[in-house]
Amino acid sequence: MFTFHLSIAKNPIEAQHLYNHIRTVAFLLDASSEWLIPTFPSLGSLPSELQFGLDSVIGAVLPGFGDAIGMLLAFYQLFLSMLFGLPLNVIAIMVSYILVDTFIGIIPFVGEFLDVAFKANLYNLRLLEKELKRSKWATAVIIPQYTDWIPRPKKNSKKFGA
Repeated sequence: MFTFHLSIAKNPIEAQHLYNHIRTVAFLLDASSEWLIPTFPSLGSLPSELQFGLDSVIGAVLPGFGDAIGMLLAFYQLFLSMLFGLPLNVIAIMVSYILVDTFIGIIPFVGEFLDVAFKANLYNLRLLEKELKRSKWATAVIIPQYTDWIPRPKKNSKKFGA
């Protein structure tokens, strides 16, 4: 099995920082609609499967061109993931997810709704996490729960993390 050997993480702390950045990029691109909740409170009642991110917003605002921007951002996440030394077959799957997501988004009108449903960046994050659990970083990188993206306010507080 071929592996892409390029790693900038020299220790567990650097590996954790790299993973956290990749996770943040995936969240922002595919599931960050929570930033709209103060403006549109009804979005808070959406199930997590219907969350959307900047990829969907950019694609809706700039049809065609926005999908190309989303694809470039997805390839940025892929490049960062490759720094962990992923096998080529996993990289190929990740590229296919990105291409499917891009072509889905290009479809006029319907594509934006399908783009919300198909979350290539989160799928690629899951693939990375699966590979990390099998790699030399398995004991070094802490992978949080799927729902732990950002700090949530406590019920009686208006500040995050208070």
